[in-house]
Amino acid sequence: MELLVVENAGTPMRLVLTGRLDAAGTEKIEVIFAARVRAAPGHVLVDLTGVGFVGSLGIRMLIAAARVAERARRKFILFGAQPAVAEVFNTVALDDLVPVTPDEGTALAQIAA
Repeated sequence: MELLVVENAGTPMRLVLTGRLDAAGTEKIEVIFAARVRAAPGHVLVDLTGVGFVGSLGIRMLIAAARVAERARRKFILFGAQPAVAEVFNTVALDDLVPVTPDEGTALAQIAA
């Protein structure tokens, strides 16, 4: 699992995940992922287009980060889940806890709303 942080002035921070968000992948990035969400100056978008698998620990990490952002009154939106990942999100009803959008444009529109 790889994590790339994209920060441009005046835009939400984008956390780009690539790989498998299984136990090993989550362990590799969880601390820095959480730290980046805590330190974000504004809203946070999580790009999942490069993620082929998400397990229970990955889901827990995403929910925990969303709660941190919510407490700081910032939006935290996931976007670009591949079909297998989107199916897992639907099964666990993740979108009841964390906004999940099909693409970055929709995520940005949700932030603007």
